Amino acid sequence: MRSNNSELNKLVVSSGIALLLLVFSAHKTKAQHHDSTPLSAPGNQIFGAIQETITALEKNPSTDWEQVNLEALRQHLLDMKAFTEEVEVLEKQPIEQGVELRVRPFTERGGTALERVLSMHPMMLNNEKGWTMESEQNNGVWTITCTTPNSEEVPKVRALGYIGLLAAGAHHQHHHWMIATGQMAYPQK
Repeated sequence: MRSNNSELNKLVVSSGIALLLLVFSAHKTKAQHHDSTPLSAPGNQIFGAIQETITALEKNPSTDWEQVNLEALRQHLLDMKAFTEEVEVLEKQPIEQGVELRVRPFTERGGTALERVLSMHPMMLNNEKGWTMESEQNNGVWTITCTTPNSEEVPKVRALGYIGLLAAGAHHQHHHWMIATGQMAYPQK
């Protein structure tokens, strides 16, 4: 009987040690997986922005996961990519107190994205900087004007040009958070 208990104890201790080694090994492998790479970029900027959003959502104890809409954020980021990469700047001319731009999207997505951004961004520029942005489309070509009442800012408005004027402002990250958390609707494709 004693030898059975002794064998049983050895088996229990061996099993316990094996289990601890297995757990330690799994934890170490997971840590090595995250810590052993010198890379930090997640692949591309859209993927990275969504990954950053997920991390922030997970850290936020008040996240309402039923309202989270990462697909809407993805569509918005794809629009941003499109109006950045799929629009040709045809002309940039100084005008009184600002600049006039003529641009043409060369894809359908670029055109849709440009229409969306120009329906929202001018208000944000006005609220943040006091600049007036107006646009109109004629036969696939958009004419965009941006002016400032501050004469000292005219060289800046002119230098920013098409993409600079669209990137200007500190509202982008807040806007992305509002879309991702379902607090702001974004048209799906």
